[in-house]
Amino acid sequence: MAPSSRILLALAGVTAAALALVAALVFGGLDRLGLRSAEANVDFLLSQLRGSVEANLGLGLALPDVRVAQALVEQAKAADARVLAVEVFSPAGVSLFNTDRGAVGEAIPEAWRRALAYRSVGDRWRVEELGAIVVGETMRNDFDEPVGYVAVTISDAARAEHADGLAAALAARAAWLAPLALLLALGVAWRALDRSTRDVRGLAEALSAPGAPEAESPAGRVRAAADRAVADHERAAAEVLAADEA
Repeated sequence: MAPSSRILLALAGVTAAALALVAALVFGGLDRLGLRSAEANVDFLLSQLRGSVEANLGLGLALPDVRVAQALVEQAKAADARVLAVEVFSPAGVSLFNTDRGAVGEAIPEAWRRALAYRSVGDRWRVEELGAIVVGETMRNDFDEPVGYVAVTISDAARAEHADGLAAALAARAAWLAPLALLLALGVAWRALDRSTRDVRGLAEALSAPGAPEAESPAGRVRAAADRAVADHERAAAEVLAADEA
């Protein structure tokens, strides 16, 4: 294989690797953007629910007496298809208002209790379950005392679907962008190699150019110079040997 062909093949491999790296970076960036968007929606939902319930608590009502909370959790679930459940529970861990009305009065899962006990930042806590993520926040009264908690369960499948759709979209675009990029890179490399080896090709053509007598052709002159150099070397060697014998 010619050196230029090996260079072009190496350049094609480097270009393909660079395109794959760019695609991975774009995918990662868009995936993180989608995740942040989903987290922002959950933050907004939690803030709305907490603010509405705390406003009623400010009127002097106890958390179990805030009957509007049931309508609020149901509206929150209906507003976002990714939300699987919304729940408001007491500090003792008993469900007070729930989109699953059959679960009202039941105790929260043990994993939620652990997340509440070991949360490290502020009033926010988080639990990852099979196929779902639970994000919760503390509700406080006017004296900044915790009076209950609100929890939103969102589907983790939504993120997987978003990632799959993103990968499919990137693959569809890469199917025609990657060959174009490879052709462009190879074209630029071939032109650069052609220009850089032009002088060498010209010399090779001149050395093998027909039409001139053998002795007067560039190749003949090169061979004659080489013959003279060999003869001079042999003569010098003979003189050295003669001097040694003398």
